[in-house]
This record gives sequence, C-alpha cells and structure tokens, in this order.
Amino acid sequence: MLDFYFIQDSQNPSSKDLFLQYGGGIKDELFYQLQAEGIIEPWFDYYGKFRWGSEIVAGMLLKLKRQPQAASLPEEREAFMAILQKAVQEGCGLMGYGD
Repeated sequence: MLDFYFIQDSQNPSSKDLFLQYGGGIKDELFYQLQAEGIIEPWFDYYGKFRWGSEIVAGMLLKLKRQPQAASLPEEREAFMAILQKAVQEGCGLMGYGD
C-alpha cells in the first residue's frame, strides 16, 4: 500500500515535531496504471518516499477529471481522486510512503 499524508507546502518533512494527517492510500495496480496514463510521473517509486506539492496535486486532479471514466479500478480511482480533492481544498500537498 502507498499511504498518503497531507502536508503544507511550507512544512519541512524533516522537522522533529512534524505531524501529518493521514489521507488514504492506493494499491500498486492503480499506481502503475496511473503512471502508464501519464497522471503520475514515471520517476516516482511506489515503494519509496516522495512529496507532491500542492500545484502537482492540483494538476493531477485536473488530469484525472478530464479523462474519460476508466473501465478498470473505478472505485480505487475515485478514492484516489477524493484524496487529491481534499488536499486541493486544504491547500496542501501530499507525502507518499510506500511499503
């Protein structure tokens, strides 16, 4: 599972007193599908740790909304869009932690 946490663009992820709110997660199948579709850039690693700023999150949400409804993984895709939507509403980016 790749877990996402909300983080303000101004927050330092290395801060000792950092507390991040859990946003949700996605499975590897959806992650790789979204990479193949160009929604997630190819250099992001599902099993790694990475950060998407608020502009990246907003751009990904816009790309997903513009795509026709995908036949595969519709529920997972909707859940991921909900994570992105909440981040956009709160003006946050996302930290991803894969395991």
